[in-house]
Amino acid sequence: MPYKLELKNALSYSGIVTADVRNPFVIVENEEIAMKAEKTGYFSIVETVEGIPVGYTESSIKKLNTEQQKEVILSMGGDPEETKNEGERIALILKLQEEQGE
Repeated sequence: MPYKLELKNALSYSGIVTADVRNPFVIVENEEIAMKAEKTGYFSIVETVEGIPVGYTESSIKKLNTEQQKEVILSMGGDPEETKNEGERIALILKLQEEQGE
């Protein structure tokens, strides 16, 4: 279950998670990471986010191999065959994610 964390008492933090004064909220995928971040003293758990999957970012998509990227596209109802390269797959995943969020 995802957890929403908020940076506190600092302008920025980079470690198990990264946040700064402009982007103080971070969503992490599991309780273990949330607890480790909170234990640093720089974060507090704001809420648990039930039923809302953690979204993909360009950097998280780049960490996936080609087949994994295609599987994500299929799981979101897209057609991976309409993409020619990684850049197009990333753009399609982000577009599909945005459409599902509306």
